[in-house]
Amino acid sequence: MKALRYFVAALGSLLVSGAMASEVVALKFPHDLPENTIKARTIKLFAEKVDEYSNGTLRIDVYPGAQLVSSKDEIRAAIRGQVDIVAPLTSYYVPLDDRWEIFNQPGLFNSFEHSIKVFEGEIGQTLLKDLDQFKVRGIGLWNDGPGYIYTSGEPVVKPEDMAGRKVRVTPSAPLEEGVRVVGASPVSIQAPDVYLALQQGLVNGAITTVTLAASARWYEVLTGMTRVLQQHGGYAVVINQARWDKLSEDHRNALMKAMADAQKWNHDVSVSNSAAAEKTLVDNGVVIQEVDGQVLAQWRDKYKSVYESQSEPVRKLIAEIQSAAGQ
Repeated sequence: MKALRYFVAALGSLLVSGAMASEVVALKFPHDLPENTIKARTIKLFAEKVDEYSNGTLRIDVYPGAQLVSSKDEIRAAIRGQVDIVAPLTSYYVPLDDRWEIFNQPGLFNSFEHSIKVFEGEIGQTLLKDLDQFKVRGIGLWNDGPGYIYTSGEPVVKPEDMAGRKVRVTPSAPLEEGVRVVGASPVSIQAPDVYLALQQGLVNGAITTVTLAASARWYEVLTGMTRVLQQHGGYAVVINQARWDKLSEDHRNALMKAMADAQKWNHDVSVSNSAAAEKTLVDNGVVIQEVDGQVLAQWRDKYKSVYESQSEPVRKLIAEIQSAAGQ
């Protein structure tokens, strides 16, 4: 009888241990975009790799299309622990650290490849690490696409061609000021409402990434794009610090190994993805206005006052980027 009790006790212990071993840890990862975008595709790959590297014991539950939390509330939700991982646009980190505005300086970057190098390099990595003070832990940087000026009506080549226009911009002080210094008026409109605003003539220009312009079919209401890079579209990925602390070492390793794979894939496809978006615009009638070095210098001359109005930490980063690029 005593042997039977020992057997039952041992069996119970094995069952409990097995249940604990098979328990899956789930992390909530909301985002705001359709599933065909590069951000959503990167998140999907990340989630698949986490599952693979954790042998199914760590799961990323993805909530696309802002169904769980709006884009403007993602960081707050992550800090509070209402969600676990978020990847908002870098501009949403500006209230925490205004150095993130470095990626919204009109005319600063020579090309998309140049802005990627800065974003993924020492400047971007430092900004990501410094988010640790806000109860989140920076774990990755993902590219989206380059932001340009899009217009309807007469083409825009030189700065004076912008005079009198009403241009939709994402909330960003330097982007808004960049519109003003060339004689146009910045207008803040949520992305889903931009198509109708362009169609009705409430605005006749927009600054956005090439990927959004193509996927949102803005080519139906726009006629031109001016290749003066206004912003680097990118995302900083963070996890709630308390949630990170509760993960086992094996789960942390799986998470970061998956992030390395996702970052590499994102880096490898971001340029070709943007090129494909550009082709979609051109195939649908959008005319791309290229600018030579002389004309680019005219734009940058207008933007000098924008750079000078930034905070000292941002001005230092601007000077560093300009010096390294030989501007």
